[in-house]
Amino acid sequence: MRVPDKESAYTDIHVHAVPRDGKIQAHGWRRALFTLAAKRSGAHGTGPEAARTYTETLARHLNRARHVRRAVLLALDQAYDEHGKPLTAMTGFSVSNEDVLAWCRDVPDVFLFGASIHPHRRDALDALERCAEQGAVLVKWLPNSQGIDPADRRNLPFYQKLAELGLPLLCHTGFEFALPAIHQAYGDLERLRLALEQGVTVIAAHSGSSGLFINPRALTRFEQMLRRYPNLYCDTAALALPNRMEALLWWRGHPELFNRLLFATDFPVPFWTPPWSLFLSRADYIRFAREHNPFDRMAVLLKGLGVYPPHDGFELLLQHSR
Repeated sequence: MRVPDKESAYTDIHVHAVPRDGKIQAHGWRRALFTLAAKRSGAHGTGPEAARTYTETLARHLNRARHVRRAVLLALDQAYDEHGKPLTAMTGFSVSNEDVLAWCRDVPDVFLFGASIHPHRRDALDALERCAEQGAVLVKWLPNSQGIDPADRRNLPFYQKLAELGLPLLCHTGFEFALPAIHQAYGDLERLRLALEQGVTVIAAHSGSSGLFINPRALTRFEQMLRRYPNLYCDTAALALPNRMEALLWWRGHPELFNRLLFATDFPVPFWTPPWSLFLSRADYIRFAREHNPFDRMAVLLKGLGVYPPHDGFELLLQHSR
């Protein structure tokens, strides 16, 4: 049931969708990872029924959450080469904009449309305009796996169109492990400077962390860029994981920048509870460990650490972008 103050709850800007047909291409340990994530969401196997079960479970979690009211459901475009030809051998996992839009129309009160458009697509600019007309609230890139170099000047028309449409770019930062990577260097936060300088509102997923456990140099560069570019934001996606928790601990000492931090879970990425016993009070840790709703669990962790993204942060960002 919804709680009375639901309207003041968070929008989770980083939640992964699945294709409507439920087909997921993954091999080896990555297949095991996808299977684990599916089971965590109540889905078993693959196919249309498993996909629907995953999405219905996701909507149910959101409806029952006390601290989160809705989520941006993310598409993931396939990889393309520099000539606009699909790299089918490197796709691994993709979710079309059409499928995500259909999921959002099924449950419009809790899902927002997060599009994904590869800038090398021959119809990239037309696709951007089409997705904006269909209600997309952002565009998601995973450069390491999609084969996108954010620093490539051939992306300038794409960036200019994003700025014109007022669509934020949610871009993965750091190393990528869940999907095969074409170039890990494409996840470097510094490569987003070109988009920022074109006036694009950029959201650095995972708060610019490297994904390599302890990396103070990455956090130093992250802070420098936050202070230089007022159009740079970031999210809390996957920051409960051991390899990215350093970034969340960093945020405890920078409350003056909370207005640039957006709430996100990276669902269905799992939480790692035990490491946080070192940083939470006993009472806060017990609340965190006992919270079963995956969206509320992130909110409980943030509160226990004294990290407070604005509840209306994403809504204000959209107002400023447009």
